[in-house]
Amino acid sequence: MKLYKKLLLGLLAAVVVSLVFRRLASKYLGGIVPLDVIYLSAYLPILIPLVVVFIWHNRERKGRVTSYKIWIVQIMAFLAALDLAMFGIQKLQKLQMLIPIGMLDTPFSSFSGYNLVWAFFHFSYGFTCVVAVLQIVAAALILFNRTRLLGSLIALPMLVFISLLDFFYAMPPGVLAHGLMHLTVVIYFVCDYGAHLLPQLLNCSNNSAMPVKWLWPTLLVLISVLCTTTYQHPNKHPDLTGKYRVENLKIDNIAYRAKTSTDSILTNVYLDLDDGVVFNWNDYRRIRIGSYILGSEGHIDMQWRYPKTAAGAFHGRLEPRDGRLNLNGYMDGKQYKMVLIKEEIVSN
Repeated sequence: MKLYKKLLLGLLAAVVVSLVFRRLASKYLGGIVPLDVIYLSAYLPILIPLVVVFIWHNRERKGRVTSYKIWIVQIMAFLAALDLAMFGIQKLQKLQMLIPIGMLDTPFSSFSGYNLVWAFFHFSYGFTCVVAVLQIVAAALILFNRTRLLGSLIALPMLVFISLLDFFYAMPPGVLAHGLMHLTVVIYFVCDYGAHLLPQLLNCSNNSAMPVKWLWPTLLVLISVLCTTTYQHPNKHPDLTGKYRVENLKIDNIAYRAKTSTDSILTNVYLDLDDGVVFNWNDYRRIRIGSYILGSEGHIDMQWRYPKTAAGAFHGRLEPRDGRLNLNGYMDGKQYKMVLIKEEIVSN
């Protein structure tokens, strides 16, 4: 085994020792031992495995038979399995996927990526249990040399998914680093224990006996292109789609403006996909949902479908002017005039 491979293995083992010790110790010993002491104890020994690597390499150069790799891999597998199993147990104990109850009644758009992920998975405890059991089973299999490859193959898709969530939903850097550590360890085990399977996975058998062997890929491409090109996208008016703030609202030529959060004044208009429209009266619970038809010369007709008590419709004109939209029309027997200012919808 070359020196650089030993160094990479030693560095990976050092990271596993540090991150696993830091997470478990801070969670279960944080009330007893100061966090500064835990972090110092986690990161100071990170150079020890590198020293072991040089001793290992020096002994092999002298022709001695060593078992350093076996011990390093086994310790790394034990800590990774312990940490993975604890993640599973914490899920079963409802110590993960936690979200403050008060946040569950707040608007979806106010959630950070971190809270959005937790709220999504918090919805189904059954799904959380399935993930937890898979993590515990994978950990048990990784612990033993004979089943390490199988456990790694079970854990690999979970860890890929978790790492992608951590990255694209802006999880804290420590959470992302921990997920990537587990993913790297599992990839190492798959490569180390499953290298002999790679030629079989890439083996291309003789398909000459298959009738019209180019028919199936050709059909795949043609049908995909046909479906894609003929499908009508639901965003029929991309220049209008968005969230708008209502300004200069006048009802029967009387100006209205929400001064407090409890004022029931029209404050937002949403023009959505599939010609959907929403009017919001200063609170996400006071809304009308419907659809609109945009005619020629700016004529617009809106028909409400929610709530069922919402009577009538909105008939008027929608005219762009100076980067804004002027919406004028009649609803519930009253004349409405307003200016719509498009707001940026926060998304990653």
